[in-house]
Amino acid sequence: MRKAIHYLAVVLVLFSGCYRARPPLPETAFFRDFSLVSVVERLRLAELKPQSGDEGKSEAFGEPLRRRRNFSETYLIDEQSGARLDQAKFINQLNVEIQKLIGDSGLHLDGRSSGENNFQLDYSQGGYMGSLDVAGTRAEGNRFKLWAVIREAPRDEKH
Repeated sequence: MRKAIHYLAVVLVLFSGCYRARPPLPETAFFRDFSLVSVVERLRLAELKPQSGDEGKSEAFGEPLRRRRNFSETYLIDEQSGARLDQAKFINQLNVEIQKLIGDSGLHLDGRSSGENNFQLDYSQGGYMGSLDVAGTRAEGNRFKLWAVIREAPRDEKH
């Protein structure tokens, strides 16, 4: 019996050396480090005060491996200081600031589109391609809701 267990252990060790797990693909530094809250803080808008936020991360396994991060932030609008929140201007400022971050990260900005309350930026770097969608709207009372979704996947090398 001992001989059988010893033989089985040796076989398992030998076969485990033959199996090589595929290492996870790293994401770009932009994907990994992006923070919607930090971008808004950089704009230093006195009329927006952070209230609450949520961030999620997911991966879709398969070919290719896709990653996704979601952001949902709520800000209190403080217009008592005499400043009025211009929603379209704020969304445009976010758009410009994030485009700067993309460029500073060494990424190539492949495309962009925008509306009054939203924008989308497509980027790539080496073997990766990604997109970032941002939308914001004034909510009930004196709140402003801001959402962002960033997606990234390896490029399909077959095309």
